[in-house]
Amino acid sequence: MKSTRAARTLVALVLLIAQGSTAAEQNAAPPAEATPDADLEEIVVTAQRMQQELLEVPGAVGVVDQEAIQRAQRQLTFAESLGTVPGVFIQNQSNFAQDTRIAIRGFGARAAFGVRGIRLVVDGIPLTLPDGQTQLDSVDFASAERIEILRGPSSSLYGSSAGGVMLVSSEDGPEIPTLSGRAAFGSHGYRSYQAKGGGELRKLNSFLSLSRQELDGYRDHSRMENLIFSSKFRYSFDDDSQLTALVSHVHAPQADDPGGLTAAQVADDRRQARLDNQLYDAGEKLDHTTFGLTWRKAWKEGQESHVSNYYSWREFSNKLPFRNGGAVDFDRFFVGGALRHEVRSDVFGLTNRLLGGVDVDAQLDDRRRFVNDFGSIGAETLRQDERVIGTGVYLVDALDLTNQLQLTGSIRYDYVGFDVEDHFLSDGDQSGDINFNEPSYMGALLWRATSYLVPYFKVASSFETPTTTELANPDPDAGGFNPDLEAQKALEFELGLKGLLPARFRYEIAAFHIRIRKELIPFELDDQPGRTFFQNAGRSTRRGVELSLAGEPLDGLTASLSYTFSDFEFDDFDLGDDCCDGNRTPGIPKHQVFFELAYEHHSGLFIRWNLHYVGARYANNANTASSGDYLVSNLHAGYALQLGKFELTPFFGLGNIGDEKYIDNLRLNAFGGRYYEPAPEFNAYGGLSLEYRFGAAPRAARGSQNPSSSD
Repeated sequence: MKSTRAARTLVALVLLIAQGSTAAEQNAAPPAEATPDADLEEIVVTAQRMQQELLEVPGAVGVVDQEAIQRAQRQLTFAESLGTVPGVFIQNQSNFAQDTRIAIRGFGARAAFGVRGIRLVVDGIPLTLPDGQTQLDSVDFASAERIEILRGPSSSLYGSSAGGVMLVSSEDGPEIPTLSGRAAFGSHGYRSYQAKGGGELRKLNSFLSLSRQELDGYRDHSRMENLIFSSKFRYSFDDDSQLTALVSHVHAPQADDPGGLTAAQVADDRRQARLDNQLYDAGEKLDHTTFGLTWRKAWKEGQESHVSNYYSWREFSNKLPFRNGGAVDFDRFFVGGALRHEVRSDVFGLTNRLLGGVDVDAQLDDRRRFVNDFGSIGAETLRQDERVIGTGVYLVDALDLTNQLQLTGSIRYDYVGFDVEDHFLSDGDQSGDINFNEPSYMGALLWRATSYLVPYFKVASSFETPTTTELANPDPDAGGFNPDLEAQKALEFELGLKGLLPARFRYEIAAFHIRIRKELIPFELDDQPGRTFFQNAGRSTRRGVELSLAGEPLDGLTASLSYTFSDFEFDDFDLGDDCCDGNRTPGIPKHQVFFELAYEHHSGLFIRWNLHYVGARYANNANTASSGDYLVSNLHAGYALQLGKFELTPFFGLGNIGDEKYIDNLRLNAFGGRYYEPAPEFNAYGGLSLEYRFGAAPRAARGSQNPSSSD
């Protein structure tokens, strides 16, 4: 009832403002130079699989630019740059064995490691596997130029596990060949070195990046080390046809896992590691290589085609803090391709854009488990081949009913097939298969009443299959898949309002109501601590409001504010125990606020300061354990000094300035109350970057920032 009244109030407010705005335009339309968007750069996004101006997208989309991602940042995790985007909650910034945990409207909160429920695409190549797993260790923040975040169920566009979508675009080579290097050092053994460069030579644009990072870690047994190489080559046959090749490699020989602590252990020594994690040498190492090709061709009469083909190889080993099956090793081959074609035409005199496409992916894992003999590899306990095939066919249509009214719809059908072939037969043959056949849809209506006021309403569905690791059988004496798991289903209703305001401001408000069936819930067993299994709950509801505001109140000064309200709860837990009905969904705060000020002077001085408030979170389904709220402040600054063709930039950063003692990551429903992973207290870093531009004058001082780069 509360959500219904809120929705009615918001609808009434939209209609009232729209009526007043329309009347004002009819009575006295302002001159063009008086409109709020007269001096704002247009933002074009591709989150809906077709290029659209941000105000024309009937959904909640955030955009983060290169300076927010790279400039004077440590360049370790997404948390450094995504605070301005509401609806996104990021945990686990310090445990690189478990990977950064990202949740969008609650999707992804359940992940024991890596990312679940969210699709991640880098330069058109998916990092998300057909089973829904996403590992972030191959993302190169040193070369990332832009991140788009589409919030809410999007399976009709991207298939399984699309509770939210993140699109990362890497740098192109600049028109003037450029070479740069950077070194940075800081608290807890942070060391970072990078070199990158690129340029254009006739029809070939190229860019290469190499970075190495080391971190001893805030807690005991939390050291990490990696080396990332990434490259992009684009050949333009003509203005309408380009072929892009992407090659990357990650070598991560160490990422220790300090494990979760109980509340008493945190109070005693928040920097300690769990004893068993040290005894069993818990952590991971990996090598990951990706090669991809994408081709774009613009045809006559408003038609355009995109074709991609990609390959990925991953060698991974992991030690968990228990004996039987506590050492994991797998070799993975991931191959896929995609084709989409767009037609822009008139239908009965109305402008129409029709997009059709197909995605095909295959994931082949050779998985083995062994006895973890206190850090040494013992006897084999499991050996199986896992195959996952994902195929999706979709249609998207955007029809302009009038100059101001746009109707958008999409529909998709996905097949995801899991197959396991057991080669460890001493305990019987657990070979088997599980298949999912899922339709998805989306419908939206957007009204561009004025540039001040663009309301929309959207209905969208999504589904999420368990991943191969989540399908693991909780029976320690059995391999194969858990036969009791089903796909999670979601249906979302979203009402939004976005627009431009005077003083170069942009705003966005989105209210949503999501119904979820068969929600996938993690749990641990006492005989396999540190290993997470999954089960389906009955029904749950997520209601929320997201607000973002960004602008330039003074020349050179930008301000950003985001607020997220999340009311997520179980309606019918349906796990043989009714104690959790009506409880809050664990892992997600009810309130989250982010405020940031950034200033840049024409002399080259720049500074960015932010304040982040996160409300309390429950750690388990029963809501008997929680972590308190916290307020964290961060700052980084530098000075870009021009020396002929060189640009020399010393910089520094201060993290957790107030020395707040808080919990960075919650291990949901962990056995023995080991829910908590403490965050670092006050920390600092500093560094120096040097850039050289060949054959041209140095880049002019950046001057004032453009708030259009963030929504």
